[in-house]
Amino acid sequence: MKDVALNQMNETEQKIVEGAIKCFVHFGARKTSMNDIAREAGVSRQTLYDLFGGKDDLIRASILRVTDMSIAEIERQLSSCQSLEDKIALYLRETTLKSFELLQLARDPEDLIRGHNEAGAAAIRESQDRLRRLVSGILSGHENQQSEVSNHSLATFIVTVSMNFKYVKNRNELEDLLKVLRLSVSALA
Repeated sequence: MKDVALNQMNETEQKIVEGAIKCFVHFGARKTSMNDIAREAGVSRQTLYDLFGGKDDLIRASILRVTDMSIAEIERQLSSCQSLEDKIALYLRETTLKSFELLQLARDPEDLIRGHNEAGAAAIRESQDRLRRLVSGILSGHENQQSEVSNHSLATFIVTVSMNFKYVKNRNELEDLLKVLRLSVSALA
């Protein structure tokens, strides 16, 4: 992919990435073809290859686009949160819960969870770093001077634990785990 930040994509690039996300959820990353993505996005294969070198670039862009959209929504709503617990609940709803719901639609959720290949796995790691920075910012100003846990460590814990909730059996179990995490974080911070 050409070196353009995801939030600076033009309309065609955004349409392609949105089409890729739909295809990856529907078919799985392994089974999605460039033809599927071009058809879903309403562009030619040549346009697809001109803007994104191949499927690895689209996997990466798709993962980071989902992350960017989650972060944007969290940032949009943060000012309406009254407490740290509200902020953490917002973060978990916009990341973990929405990801879980997306995985429920997938034909091959394990393919999406793993990131399909090294390009996807690297994008997942980059997403984790972005989310960790976001959570560190959310925790900023809520430090407990008596706690032995730094904001960075707590943010890493929140992101790591919540990302692994994708393996739960059902939404009720997920909501129970999210509540435990939210309350635990409030107690630690």
